[in-house]
Amino acid sequence: MKPCEIYYVRFEGSYAWKWRHRQLDGSVIESEEKYPLYYECVSAALRRGYQPDIECLAPGDGRRPSAH
Repeated sequence: MKPCEIYYVRFEGSYAWKWRHRQLDGSVIESEEKYPLYYECVSAALRRGYQPDIECLAPGDGRRPSAH
């Protein structure tokens, strides 16, 4: 899979998500569609053969527990 990044864009007074891939020659391939939800954008990139550069947080990932 080719790497890509997920980024947000302003859209209708809010934000939406897009993905883009930089090729070795410097040109950019990016999603034409804007996705209202982050995971929809990630899924769309994966379906097209791109691997988003994302970090998933899970229990034990080094975050401090919140104080109650």
